Order: sequence, then C-alpha cells, then structure tokens
Amino acid sequence: MMIKLFKSALILIFLLQSTIVFCQPEISSSKEADLDSLISARLPSIAPGAVVLIAEKGKIVYRKAFGLSDMESGGTMKPEYIFRIGSISKQFTAVGVLQLLEDRKIGLEDHIKKFLPDYPSPGSDITIRQLLNHTSGIRNYLELDAGESVDVTRLQPEQVVNIFKKEPLKFAPGTAFDYSNSNYFLLAYLIEKITDVPYRAYLEKNIVERAKLSSTFYANAKTDSLKFKSAKAYSKFDKGYELAELEPTNLLYGAGDIVSNADDLLKWHRALYSGRLIKKSTLKMATEPSTLTNGERIDYGYGFYIKDLAGESTVEHSGSTDGYQSDMVYLPERDLLFITLFNCYEADMDWQILTNDLAKLYLEKNETEVALNENQLEKYAGLYEVIFKGVSHKMKITLDNKQLYVEALNPEARLPKVKLHANDVNKFYIKEAPLRFEFTQTSDNDTLMMTTYNSKGKDADWVKIEE
Repeated sequence: MMIKLFKSALILIFLLQSTIVFCQPEISSSKEADLDSLISARLPSIAPGAVVLIAEKGKIVYRKAFGLSDMESGGTMKPEYIFRIGSISKQFTAVGVLQLLEDRKIGLEDHIKKFLPDYPSPGSDITIRQLLNHTSGIRNYLELDAGESVDVTRLQPEQVVNIFKKEPLKFAPGTAFDYSNSNYFLLAYLIEKITDVPYRAYLEKNIVERAKLSSTFYANAKTDSLKFKSAKAYSKFDKGYELAELEPTNLLYGAGDIVSNADDLLKWHRALYSGRLIKKSTLKMATEPSTLTNGERIDYGYGFYIKDLAGESTVEHSGSTDGYQSDMVYLPERDLLFITLFNCYEADMDWQILTNDLAKLYLEKNETEVALNENQLEKYAGLYEVIFKGVSHKMKITLDNKQLYVEALNPEARLPKVKLHANDVNKFYIKEAPLRFEFTQTSDNDTLMMTTYNSKGKDADWVKIEE
C-alpha cells in the first residue's frame, strides 16, 4: 500500500542547497557552482534526493549528494548511499555472458535450443546475440499476465521463462529492435544452465569480487534496509511523492536486480574499461551498434546503448524501477563519465534529461533556446504522417499552455509525449534523444511538412494531415 507523505516541501528545498562535497579541484569553482545550481533547480520535479558523480580520465572531479534520503525523518542524502540501479544491471548480465564467450562456453550465434532443448519453436532458433541486443522478438514478461492464481513473488526463474516462452514472437528474430526484459532474464537463466552455478553467485565471484565492488549487492530486503545506507524509495504521481511499493526481486532477475552506489559504479566502469573483466576487444564489440538482418543499424550493442550527445558519441544505459531511477553516460573520446542516482520513480524522462544537461553544461555545449509566442507555435500543432515500407507512421504535435509537445503514436517508435524546445522560429529539438524537427511549407505552399533529423542526419519527411 502506498503511504501518503506529510513532510513539508520546505525541508526538501532547504536541503537541496546543502550538498556534501568530495570532489577533486579539477573543475573551476564557477563550473561547480553552475552544476550545483542546475541540480538544485531541477531535482524537486524528479526526486526527493540524488547523488551525482562525474569522473574524467578515471578521476573523480565532482561527487555530491542533494536533497533527502528519507522524507519522513528528514534524513539527508549522502554520496555513499546505495540505490537499486534498475536496467543498468543488464550491463552486468551482458558481461557475464561475454565472459562465457571468451571461455568458449557459448557462441554469439548459438541458438537457445542448444542449452534449452525444450524451448519451443520458433523461439528456439533465437541466438545469444539477439538476446543481448534486444532483437529476439520475445515479449516482455513484465507486460504478460501470469494468471490470477499465480503468486508472482514466489516464481522461480524457470517458471518465469515458462510463461514468456509460450508467447508468440513479436517479429522474426533479428529483423527489428524491441527492448524487452525477457532477453536478459533468459540470459541470466542461461548463465546458470551453462555454468551449473546460480546466476547471482556467478556474478558475485566473476564480476563483483574481480572489480572489487564493496557496495554492490542483489536487491532484497536486507540490502534495501537503511543499515546498508540505502536511499529510501519513492514514487511521484500527480499528488506528489509517495513511498514506493518495490517490485518483487525475483522478477528483476538478470534485468534489474542490482543495488549499488555511485562509487561502486565508477569502480565497475574502471574495471570494465581496464580489461579486468573482459578483453578490451570484447568490450569494443559490445559497445558498437548492432545490425539488423536488413543491414539497418540500431543504437544498442550488448547491454549498452550507443548514442549521441551534443555531437559526441556516448556509451550509456539508464535504469528505472519502482522507487529508483539511474543513469550512466560515458563519452569515450573524452574518457568522461556521468553517474546520476535518484530515489524516486517518475513516469517522465526528466532524470535522463538532467543527466544530459549536466553533461552539456560540463562540456559547455548547452543549446541556445529561443522563446516563441503562442501564435508562432499553434500553427505547428496537429497530426503528421510518413509512409515507410508501406506502413503508416504518425506523430502528434500538441500545444499546451504555450508549450509544444511531440508524441509518436506508433508504440514501437518508443517516443512518449515530450517537450519540444525551439532554437529557431521553425526548428526544434528534444532533450531525451538526439532528435531534431524542422517545419517547412511544401513547394506549393499548401501543406506543412515536418522533417526529422537524428544523429546520422536526415531521418524522414512527415506531412501534416487531418486528424
């Protein structure tokens, strides 16, 4: 049951200014102050508290805690507090699989049926590679109905696999990208089957111990307690913050079951890129875009997204689970890492936007935003369509309280309703992804068009249609 909060917001606002500092003097005092100000201004709309760590060339240059770890008691956040890191856990599972690859116990083109002979067709022909890069077509088990009589909190890994393996695939393996927790649940299960060692015990020995992680555990009642210096978990809905009802840990297996802190995530990153966990050549392969069967490249490798931030390539992953959200963004060309941890779940993507904006501020690459009036904005509102390979794709632009929003209406497009920011009278961008929008009239001046651009250049021309 959710519990209503009663603490005054004034406590939170005051504590946002009370940061705990453990940073090296590599950044200027003015830049440090700018980072502080940005976090303090944006945090109230994201979470009660947060920890932010920035490391350059492996050395910490910024490490601070903001806000509250416990709204009921007024406890302040501290940099060493632990959080559930959600889907950042997938990196750990991916590295475990890649260790088996290096040990020649598994191959990227091996089919599921090699290790699970009773896995039904056509899913049995899915490869390890397709699980790692989310191109398997397996449906997300968290979106499936296990049945009213099933106590999901007691399900064992094999029982969860039995639920989703019977579902029809969403598409032929390798032909599309669809982020699904089932892929990494299944990979964790395969680690157990191949090594004859429980998944968690395998990662404890081969990753946690080798990387010398002292504050990284598996989510359970023990590690989520305050005696392990954990940040209390909250959810944010229309009525404000509420204590979060945490997901059963057995359902996070392989896909989001790790608890850690900012310091250990930096240690994890250092161990990964130093070659202590897998070979550097293997890591390079894991942090490159994957390719679909039609030759199209996607922005996911093996447990890592490969994206673009202010014109620079990033290797990153975020995590979102009941009560917590997290983000790790790495710019390999600069050897620059940003880690943000928040003790709240909120449905928007504001926590990722803040991480990106911190990176842009640090890099001094902030976008120039221009203010447009309602008359200038309202003409862009409406429904836009593009036909791609015979399939209609629609995007909706809405105007609400002098603010434009964009939303993809095709679920597979993975673009929820987000703000459009103007940097010219007809040019806009979003902060959640490297996606830009330009509005123009057709040559006959009769129809409004919207051209989208991604990190690779022009994406598509959308035509405004009747709703």
